[in-house]
Amino acid sequence: MSFNQYSQMMEELQIMEQFRKEYGDFPKGKLEKSESPDFILKVTPKSSIGIELTKLHGFSIMKYKTHYPRMINGYTAPEFNHENLEFTINAKNEKLGFYQMKKLNQLWLLITADLEESPVNFNLGNKLQNWSFSSGFQHVFLFELKNQKVYELNITG
Repeated sequence: MSFNQYSQMMEELQIMEQFRKEYGDFPKGKLEKSESPDFILKVTPKSSIGIELTKLHGFSIMKYKTHYPRMINGYTAPEFNHENLEFTINAKNEKLGFYQMKKLNQLWLLITADLEESPVNFNLGNKLQNWSFSSGFQHVFLFELKNQKVYELNITG
C-alpha cells in the first residue's frame, strides 16, 4: 500500500468515525472498511448497510474568480452549490449497480465538504431543505467538516 493510499484510508476512517459520532440516527453495528462501497455496517447477521464516501466535486470549479476553490492534498474543493452537489451524487449514481452486487440491505452516500473558506453566507440547513436530488441511494448525507454538522439531503428515487 502506497503512502497516498494509506493516507486516504486513514482520512476515510477518521471522517467515518466523526460522522458516526455526529449523526444521531447512525445504527449500532460493526463497521468494516471495504472497497466499493467504502464501508459496510453489519447491523445484524442478515442486515447490512453499504456506505460510500466521497468529497464534493463539480464541473463549475472555475465559474467564479474567488479565493475558493483551493487545493488540499491534490483535491480542489469546488464552489458549494446545487449544481455541484447534483454532479457529485450523479457520479456515484453511475456506480450503484456495482454496489448493489454486494447484496446490501441499504446504500448510503456520504458527501464531505470543507466549507471553511467557502463564500457561503446563508443558513446551510435552510438552503439544503429547499433542494432535492435524484438518487438510488436510500440516504444521502452532506457532512460539513468545519462545523461537524450532518445534513440529510432530500432524495427522490
